[in-house]
Parts: sequence; structure tokens; C-alpha cells
Amino acid sequence: MALLLMFSASACFVTMSALVKALGHGLPLTELMFLRSLIALPVLLGLVLYYRHPLLVRNWKVLLLRTLFGTCAMFCFYYALTNMPLADCVFIGRTQPLLLALMAPFLVGEKAGKNVWIAIFIGLIGTALVIKPRVEWALASWVALAASFLAALAHLMVRRLGRTDHSQVIVFNFTFLLCLISGFASLPSLTLPSRQQWLLLLGIAAFASLGQFLLTKAYSLERAPTVAAASYASVILSIIYGYFFWNEIPLLTSIVGALLIVLGGMYLMLTTLRTK
Repeated sequence: MALLLMFSASACFVTMSALVKALGHGLPLTELMFLRSLIALPVLLGLVLYYRHPLLVRNWKVLLLRTLFGTCAMFCFYYALTNMPLADCVFIGRTQPLLLALMAPFLVGEKAGKNVWIAIFIGLIGTALVIKPRVEWALASWVALAASFLAALAHLMVRRLGRTDHSQVIVFNFTFLLCLISGFASLPSLTLPSRQQWLLLLGIAAFASLGQFLLTKAYSLERAPTVAAASYASVILSIIYGYFFWNEIPLLTSIVGALLIVLGGMYLMLTTLRTK
């Protein structure tokens, strides 16, 4: 169940990424983050109240760390998306499972087994073939790598919060704090979006919030490195988006890489089933 949730979360995040890229430089990044969280906040609050969950998480110190890492990661990721090709950005973002597996033993007391490392390694090879083993290391690329590192830290904090709080409460609290931080930061340059920009913002908010909920739920059910490896599915979807919206035709190496990514995911799922 956790792997299926992570696959679905990955699809939501790639869709959100494509919408952010479509929005381009039309809005300041801080305003984009503010409006994205402001639109989602009433829905998330309604869910928390409907299911009678507490409004605040128990471990507020971990929540603050999750918010700090998550907010910085989002800003870096949005910057990278608007300044480099979608496929390259997603490729660099796929370093996150490796970083997650490296940090999990120290921050959440989890250690990736041999089979998990094999699955991650297969996925990394497949990802490299999909994107091709050449990335222009401009400023945006370094920012994308920083986003991956910060997101890995944020996801580990989500894993810790999932031990004591419901996923809906965690997502609501994070979105509320994100709204406050980004809203304050966007005040000096606040502009009124156009009708088309509002539609894109609604899509970004919807897919981002749904992805956050699915991701949080996945990390509360399964070990961090195992769930993170399932996020390789986002690479395949980014190829599809690239083909239909940016006229990017996958090469043979991309097809082989996609097959390796699927192989790594299937191997991981089989390994998880055997150990339960």
C-alpha cells in the first residue's frame, strides 16, 4: 500500500511541476508558494475538522524543522523548474532516495538493506539513461541538487511526525506555516494573477496538496528508503509530459532507462513483500 501511495504522490508532484513550468516567470516564486498554499488551506482545514483530528501536531519541534526544510526545498525546486528543462530537473531530483537512504540511519534510526540499495542503484542507472549522462551544471542545476537534499531532510521529518500524528494534520500544519512564511516574503512584490495564471495556480495547489497527503501517508506506513525508491516513477511521467507539451521525443536510451526504472521498482516491491 505504501508503494502505491508513493507512486500516486510522484504522479501528483510531476503534474504540479509541469504546471509550475507552464506558469514560468509570470509570478514571483514567493507569491507562487503563497497562493499555492492559500488556495489549499481551506480544503485541508475542512478535512481536519470533518474527521475530528486535532488542529496541531504533537511534536511541534519536528514540524518546524519539516517546515524549514520543506519551504527552502520548494523555493529551490520552483527556481530550478523555471530556469532549466523539466527532464533535467526531475533527474537531479531523483538523487533524493540515495540521500534519504544515507541520512535515514542517523535521523530516524532506519537502515537500508542490501536489496533496497540494489533497487535504488538500478533506478539510478535507468534515470541516467533516460535523461542521458550529460547535464549542464549551471546555477539552476546546483539549486536543483540543493532542493533534492533539503527535500530528503524534510521527508525524514515527515517520517518522524508520522509516528505520532495523522497525515492530514501534518499536511495542514505544514501548509499553514508555509502560507505565513511565503505570504510575508511576497508582500513587497505582490501582483494580481491573470485568469490563466489562476487556473494554473488552482492546479498547482490541488496536485501539490494531494501529493503531500499521499507522500505523508506513505512514509507513515513504510520505511523511508523503501518508499523513496518508488518515487522513480516520476521520471517516466516526466518523459510523457515532455513529449506532449514540449515536443521532446524519447531516444532509445530513454526507453531502456524507463525499463530499468520499472525493473527497479518491481524488484523493490517483491523484496518488500518477502520481508513482511
